[in-house]
Amino acid sequence: MATTSAPARTQSDRTTEMRKKLIAATIQSLIDKGYARTTAVEVCARAGVTRGALFHHFESLPALIAEALSDTYDRLLLESHPSETDTTIEQWITWAWSRVSQREFKAVIEIWLASRNDPESTADIQPAIERYKEIFTPSKNNRLFKRFGSDRKAGAFYRLAVETMFGLALGRATNPDGAALDHEEIVLDQLRAYAREVDQK
Repeated sequence: MATTSAPARTQSDRTTEMRKKLIAATIQSLIDKGYARTTAVEVCARAGVTRGALFHHFESLPALIAEALSDTYDRLLLESHPSETDTTIEQWITWAWSRVSQREFKAVIEIWLASRNDPESTADIQPAIERYKEIFTPSKNNRLFKRFGSDRKAGAFYRLAVETMFGLALGRATNPDGAALDHEEIVLDQLRAYAREVDQK
């Protein structure tokens, strides 16, 4: 009986695999070590590759971190975005919190804080950070605009909800092991109640 072998991996496949491995190691380092201790040596050790491999695929560590940030944005915030026409604002709250409460969002927070505290060393990451502003700004994100941007009360609530959830996510990021905060559900219940008022408007 003839056996079939798996098709040989192409150079493109190997490149994609290596880039994914480096991005995953960077995100994990940001979560575990923070921005300041996410070095090329640390990332390479976690990925099990040489520094030469890192700099073959990315021109610099900031370029890799920027790619890791964009990758996290895409997976957490864009891939599973709910329909803007079929989702109530209360349902949107539940979806948004399910995204920003994930452990990987700590990597995003680490980069945001570094950008604020050390803008010079994060200059190469700024274009990726600017993407976040577009993702979370109704006037630049058509999905959000359809849901929130055309109504003043809904727009105000959106800002309240986003800043509140980011605050809760920051609280988780500073908690041991990223554990949930005792007051999370109380705060989220208040947001949902307010969301129901806005939905009924």
